[in-house]
Amino acid sequence: MKAPAQREALTRQRILGAALKIVDRSGLDAVSMRRVAEALGVEAMSLYNHVDSKAALLDGVFERVLAGLPPPKKSATWAHALRHRARALRAALRAHPNALPLFASRPAVTPASLAHVEAVLADLARAGFTPDDALSALQVLAAYVVGHTVSSHAPRPPGAEAVPAYEGLSEADFPHVRAAARLLASHDVEKEFELGLGALLAGLDARSGRRRPRPKRK
Repeated sequence: MKAPAQREALTRQRILGAALKIVDRSGLDAVSMRRVAEALGVEAMSLYNHVDSKAALLDGVFERVLAGLPPPKKSATWAHALRHRARALRAALRAHPNALPLFASRPAVTPASLAHVEAVLADLARAGFTPDDALSALQVLAAYVVGHTVSSHAPRPPGAEAVPAYEGLSEADFPHVRAAARLLASHDVEKEFELGLGALLAGLDARSGRRRPRPKRK
């Protein structure tokens, strides 16, 4: 007789992986303890030994998306380090577009998610940013990456897509809008993202309260 197949142990990581698959397939509204339990072939109550609420489940999905970030590269400057982290975050978000609303509405709360926050703050501290300026830099960078990715890559519900009638605008009253509208079909949003990221990093460098090294006396 064949021995019964051993069931894979239920773990927090298995639960979060199943939840993220549901998000990728059906969106955030489809996530529930029951749906995740069904996907894993277990009773919903067994999930509570590892994830104590739906809110914790969503925080775990947030964490799993960030787990897709590549290891940070060694960088010569804080700006290069932050540029790499911003690009990596955008790529991770683009890989899971249905999870984008989480990043627009929830902070990082799990230790694994906060480890990424800690790493960015550490980069900025080493560069001489004051704690307050480092916090501002982190918040502004995250808001830009998430906001731009939401606007350019978040799925739109059927029928919710706005279709501006630019061609109906008067050329005399809206010459610049009409000219910009003609460029939309070929506009590169990734180049746009890089333009904004470069401007943001340059602005942070110019306006930060960093302790810049004093010039050596001759």
